[in-house]
Amino acid sequence: MSASSDPVRYATAEAVIQAGMDIDPSTAAAHLTDHAKRKAAAATQSWINRTGRPFHAVRVGATDEPRSWEVHDVQHAISWHPATVILDNARPMPLDPAEGDAIEIRESRDSWADVTDEEGDAWTMDYRRRRLRVFERRLGVRPYDDPNTSFVRLTYRYGPLGEEVEITEDNVVESVPPDVREAVAAKAAMKLALDDDAAASIPDDGQLTSRSTKRQALKETWENTTADYSGFSTI
Repeated sequence: MSASSDPVRYATAEAVIQAGMDIDPSTAAAHLTDHAKRKAAAATQSWINRTGRPFHAVRVGATDEPRSWEVHDVQHAISWHPATVILDNARPMPLDPAEGDAIEIRESRDSWADVTDEEGDAWTMDYRRRRLRVFERRLGVRPYDDPNTSFVRLTYRYGPLGEEVEITEDNVVESVPPDVREAVAAKAAMKLALDDDAAASIPDDGQLTSRSTKRQALKETWENTTADYSGFSTI
């Protein structure tokens, strides 16, 4: 994985420019290419938010900020049956403390026990079904402290479980499927066309109708592909 601080992108700047502009990407000005990179990064995040299908590891919650972690309530927290929760995101990756992943069980109102390294004893995970089962017990519950509320919190990564991820030095995920790459480029191209500074770099050849038609085609590419991967139709 690239050590670059640039956001991960599912489409190159060249693909974005080629998708929406009437110019050769190799002749594009440097600032237009930079604009295209930013739009590709934004479109990549839009893809993840829209479909829930990232093609690289995406973290839930900041490792150093537990308040941002995913939190779950349960039923019967003090019974002898395991507490079961379904994670918010599909395709969770195996929890690895070395990667910053963590799972904590609430012991009291403001006290949490880290059980990350106790997989198989304190908890188990069905990663395919994103089902977490917790065997740890809440003991010594105080008055007005509901043990079922905020029972467990965790930070984890989700993404292409069991698949190889290839990321270039420029932080472009090469292993993204071609249709996803095309959809992200289309979304970014639409955003780029609305950018005043970027638009000023594009010669107006008078083909307004053609460009309007192209924008509609880009929108359809985005909508149709996101619908295919999220399982929801836009119609």
